[in-house]
Amino acid sequence: MERIKITLLIGVVILSFISSTACRKARVEEAEPVPEPAKAEISQEELTAAVPELRELHEVVYPLWHNAFPEKDYELIKELLPQAEELTTKLDAADLPGILRDKQQAWDENKAFLKDSLLKLKEASQAGNEQEMLNQTEAFHSGFERLVRTIRPVVSELDDFHKEMYKLYHYHAPQYDIEEIRAVVLAMQEKIVPLKEVTMPARLAERQDDFDRAVEELETAVRELAEVVQKDDKDLVLQVVEKVHTAYQNTEKIFD
Repeated sequence: MERIKITLLIGVVILSFISSTACRKARVEEAEPVPEPAKAEISQEELTAAVPELRELHEVVYPLWHNAFPEKDYELIKELLPQAEELTTKLDAADLPGILRDKQQAWDENKAFLKDSLLKLKEASQAGNEQEMLNQTEAFHSGFERLVRTIRPVVSELDDFHKEMYKLYHYHAPQYDIEEIRAVVLAMQEKIVPLKEVTMPARLAERQDDFDRAVEELETAVRELAEVVQKDDKDLVLQVVEKVHTAYQNTEKIFD
């Protein structure tokens, strides 16, 4: 009987020790601060609307279009084909920077046109079909120009605004960094001022009124966001961020 009492007493002591240790561990864990998740950094490359491989391709597009085509120099076309293939392959493997992510579909479509025209140019060259060589040289140049227009901003002031919009929509709003949101909204308000003074290029002059109305709606949305960010109401802020993003997209569509 005495032995049973001793065994029970030892068991109680062990359980008490285990419980005490667990409690101390829990208190330590509670006391340890939980590190905040690291903020995603925005690189300058991500904000630059450029594709270096497209600029490199111009090295072969220029002599094809400005020398070989007008002079009907078929031997020069054949001579430039390997370089055209090499640079087009590099371009095909290139990624668009983050700020151009909404251009991906148009970029892929125009890139497919470029590659198809190059393939046909190579076939015409191998067959000795001189007229088709000229036709496909022209098509290849057209494909290059399409790609340039896809990523080149028509209005630099809208591109400047877009950089702030990109930071807000893809970084600060998803992370709900209210201080960064407030800062970028101030920058957007500054970018709106020159945007309101933009005169459309001659080829788009008939769209000036539509552009002005779109910018006015964009300004209204940004002004509303500037007001709500002072309240730090997450749901409301994110709701108005979507409104600003939609207003920006409507402004950009004027150039489609």
